[in-house]
This record gives sequence, structure tokens and C-alpha cells, in this order.
Amino acid sequence: MFSASSSPPLSRSHEKTAYVRAINLNEEEMEFYSVPINHDGSGGEDGSVRVLTPIKAPNVPLHGGFAAVDNKLYCIGGDPPSDYLYKPRSVYRPVRSLYTFDTSCRLPTKSSWKKRSSMRTGRVFPLTVVVYGKIFVFQGMYGPNPGPRPWVEVFDPKSGRWTSLSPPSQLPTGYGLFAVALPGLGKILVGSCEDEFLYIYYVGDGTWERRDHKMVYDIPCNVKPVAIKTMLFWFQDCYLYAYDMMDKWSYSGCIKDLVKVVPLDSLKPPNVGLFYPTLHHVADNVFSLLCLEYFSGTHQATLLHCVKFSISVQGGEDVNLNPTVMSAKAYGIQTPMSILDAVVM
Repeated sequence: MFSASSSPPLSRSHEKTAYVRAINLNEEEMEFYSVPINHDGSGGEDGSVRVLTPIKAPNVPLHGGFAAVDNKLYCIGGDPPSDYLYKPRSVYRPVRSLYTFDTSCRLPTKSSWKKRSSMRTGRVFPLTVVVYGKIFVFQGMYGPNPGPRPWVEVFDPKSGRWTSLSPPSQLPTGYGLFAVALPGLGKILVGSCEDEFLYIYYVGDGTWERRDHKMVYDIPCNVKPVAIKTMLFWFQDCYLYAYDMMDKWSYSGCIKDLVKVVPLDSLKPPNVGLFYPTLHHVADNVFSLLCLEYFSGTHQATLLHCVKFSISVQGGEDVNLNPTVMSAKAYGIQTPMSILDAVVM
């Protein structure tokens, strides 16, 4: 699947930008940051760190779904900003709202966020997957009132309409649910760390296929996997994990030189809290990893690290992916942040 040769530089056609979604811990509001991920160095020519300018979003709810289609960002559902001061045994108040932001806007302001047609069901922490330009919104927390478990709604940005998706015969366990697009195949993989089976949803004909798996390592809650063809990848506690859905082999290993470019404490609990470093596929055998570094226990300053690494599969009795850092860069954020996730465009 991936050659063992060295990775060539990414072409201009592969240039991508990560949009990082975070909570401003001072103002308790959503903010977004754009970060180029096709870098080749560790800083500016003089070793300086570029300070990022936030895209403000005071009206966008916290903890909603996050997706990108074409040049637009989508924030779906979530918890009203005034409810951010969460206390034990308190209850989220899911909203149905949908906000969009056009990333081609040269001078973004708070009013650059546009409200579009709302979901049918309010959701907090929903999972989002994009296939064929449509946004699939899975499950999420749906408030204190007992009722049927919400499944999937689909948003078509072109028509502005929401539709509901018929569920499989047996829903996967809600705890530890994950959903990931299988790029270029028109399929969505859905599963839970609690189950011994996975579902593949065929977007074209709207059917579900159940498959048993032999995953040695679980995909934990709040960890978002990525897929390339038949392989799943995820990152947790300094390790890269993988599972091949066809050959059914599992892998885990450290990313070579990662701790040389990112402090160890930034990669694992308790510093990551509920939100782990985010893993993204850039192109071919190249991935990016985004995480935060706090300068003090009071989080008075923040660095956003963007690490690019490559993999090359070596077969045999024990498969080795040989993940190796290619480059790393750090960006400054003026206010303390809690990272939620990111999308790559």
C-alpha cells in the first residue's frame, strides 16, 4: 500500500490548510485558527514563532460537530456558549443550529459566520463525516429528556436541506462510537470500541453491511481515526495505531523523533483533557498531527504544534509502519486555549 522509499516533497496541488477549532478559556467562546501544514522547517528563518490571529465566533455553540466542504467550514449543533462552565452532574443543552464560514473571506469578522437551516434534533459532541459533498452527522449527546436515541442526519449544502438516515438492524454501542469516511469509495465506516463488529454504509444505495473485526487495539472515546483505502489510523498517548480491515492485522508503534519536536506532556493525559491530538491524512503516505503545549499549569500561554510525518509499510510476520517525523512547526496563540479538533482543506 505504501512504499518503503523516502517521501518526496508535497506538490503545490497537495498544499493544504488545517482549520483548528478551540475554546478561548478566557472568554469561553469558540475561536478558529488556520495553519498551513505543508511546511518543511521548525520555525522562521530566525527561529521565531509566528503568532496566529483567531477567527472569532462568539455566537457559534461549543462542542458541536465540525466539518469542511469545498471552501466552507460548518459548525453543527453543540452547547450554547453561556453553558460552558460545566459542573459535575450538570446537563448539556443541545441546540440544532448550523453555522457556516467562508474561508475565502479575506477580512473575517464575527459577522462572517452565517446561520443556515437547523437540524431536526439538537446534539452535543456529534460525529461528522463528509462524503460526496454531503455532511453526515452521527449521534452525539442529546439532552436530559429520555427518548429514542438519535441516529444520523444528512445535510446537503447545495440544497440547504436536512434528511434522516435509516439505521442498521442493530445500532452500534453509543459509548466509544466512531465514524470515518473511506476516501474515494463512497463509504462510511461506523463502529464502537465496545463492539466486535463494524458497519460499512454505502452512500450510493443507502445500504448497511455488517462486518466482524479482529482489532487488537481499541479506538478510545474522543479519538478520531482517519482512513486510507482499507486501513484505519489513530493516535493516542504517543503511539500511532493502525488496523487493516481486509487483512485484519493491527499495528502500534512510536513515531520516530516525535518527542524531539513536541514535549511529551502535550501528547498524553492529563494535559490533553478530553481532546486528544488530532491526526489527519495529508497526501499519499504523509500525515499531520496537531497538539497544544501549555507553558504553565495555569495555561497562560499556548503553542500549537503541527508535526508532519510519513509511514512506509514493511511486511513480514510483524508488520511495521515505520512512522517518522518529516518536519515540525510551532505557532503561538496569545490566549489560553483548549483544542477541540481540526479539519484539513
